[in-house]
Amino acid sequence: MRPLLVWFVTALFLGAQPISVALDKPVMSLNPLLLAREVEVQVVDLVFDRLVALDDHGEFVPQLLEGWEISKDGRDILLKLRPGLTWQDGSAIEAEDVVATWRMLSLPEVRKINDLVGVRTLDSLTTEGPHRVRIRLKAARATLLSDLYNFQPVPRRHYAQGADLLKHPLNYAPIGSGPYRVLPGARATDIQLQLWSGYHGSHPGRWGAFRFRVQPQDKTEYGRQLKAREYHFGELDWFRHYLLRRGAFGDGNLLAQSTPLASFNTFWFNCNPERSLLGDVRIRQALAEALPWEFLRAQRKLRAERLATSLWPPQSWAFDHAVEPLPRLERAAMLLEEAGWRVGPDGVRRNAKGRELRLVMFSAWGYSGRDHADSFCAALRRVGVQVDLRRTAVDVPFIMATQGEGDIWDYAWNTGLDPDNESPLFSSDGIASGSNLTAYHNREVDRLFEQGRHELDPARRRSLYLKINEQIQNDHPMLQLTYGVSYLVLDRRLRGVGYNPLGQTYGYVPGRRGWWLEGQ
Repeated sequence: MRPLLVWFVTALFLGAQPISVALDKPVMSLNPLLLAREVEVQVVDLVFDRLVALDDHGEFVPQLLEGWEISKDGRDILLKLRPGLTWQDGSAIEAEDVVATWRMLSLPEVRKINDLVGVRTLDSLTTEGPHRVRIRLKAARATLLSDLYNFQPVPRRHYAQGADLLKHPLNYAPIGSGPYRVLPGARATDIQLQLWSGYHGSHPGRWGAFRFRVQPQDKTEYGRQLKAREYHFGELDWFRHYLLRRGAFGDGNLLAQSTPLASFNTFWFNCNPERSLLGDVRIRQALAEALPWEFLRAQRKLRAERLATSLWPPQSWAFDHAVEPLPRLERAAMLLEEAGWRVGPDGVRRNAKGRELRLVMFSAWGYSGRDHADSFCAALRRVGVQVDLRRTAVDVPFIMATQGEGDIWDYAWNTGLDPDNESPLFSSDGIASGSNLTAYHNREVDRLFEQGRHELDPARRRSLYLKINEQIQNDHPMLQLTYGVSYLVLDRRLRGVGYNPLGQTYGYVPGRRGWWLEGQ
């Protein structure tokens, strides 16, 4: 009956209008090994199954697996794959694919793009027949199910090829395991998916097709396309979102929604002393005192965002509830004086060697006349720090960070289900892989992350991550601004939209697999 049902659903929706989703930036790859950014995950979540998924209650449920067994000491785990599953080329999904994918995650060229430290550092994976994988650990892991959630196996016969992974043809023509397949002709800015009749997994799709397109940089043109129903779902800048809520944008066909995200808006600091003056922690601490909190607080009248005070957001059990003192600009001046930076006759600070305190900052174009980047730079000018603010397209600050160009990068970051997911951002291991873009390192932070990964007692484990938070907030490899909010716009006909515990519309079931257009 199952194949007949899939065929019927496919036939019913094959001619239906695709659900059109707007993306804020181009997709670099649809290879699950290379998912460096949230935008790629949005598409891949429909094309590849995970070993385990989240349900709409936030509980882990089997997906590619039919189940798992964990020994009493937590060091021996048996994963059982569902029999009868196939890749989209018709070949069987086997235990060898899981083990091969795990090995590929340790390749330097993979780690540089996407370092899944939790999965990668599992001590041993071996096959026991075509559908069983044995994991053996030197020590039990508190992160085990979260690690398996982040694990999307790929077919070993196709993906273990090539050195320049981002130029591999499979990046836009993946051979997936999920309910949707990518149609030929996909590219970074336009990707079409169609329901795959060969899917026999546990979480099928409901609608016949999806289309993901990068929204226009011109906000007026994007607004016109939304009104014309060229998109059924997308993000909106906060200002137009506010206008939509007030009835001053759209023609009644659009709905405004917003949801808190487990993320933070951030200024990332280049901590590499060979590339930036911000390699000096004293300067970073001074810059943190220039946080434009008054501007951000005033924005609360229009935006739902709140000031960030903890490395992990309120959705995380590692969230630090302690109230932090507000930054003081006069303290920034004092810290710079103590670090040997004196104000010159032109108002710009210089050190004893005469070097000026001038920094380069990359930030995407704002949506109004003045934003948090402008306010930050203005505050720094008042204490003698000159910032060359370079406005760019939305994806450029992250690209500049990967290249180590500039001193400050302005982009948001989505956190994972477990705080250990963020360890590559702040650890020495992340510097080696290239995923620690700021080049920040602290041996105590390294030790605490390693200890936290294996601590099974919830209270003791939380205390470890609170210590990590305290240390990083003191060293300031970044300056958190606000906790993220997703400002969304939906076509009134779109149904089934819900959010996972991180505030995302994907990464759980049914998620986007359960979306449909009413009246089609």
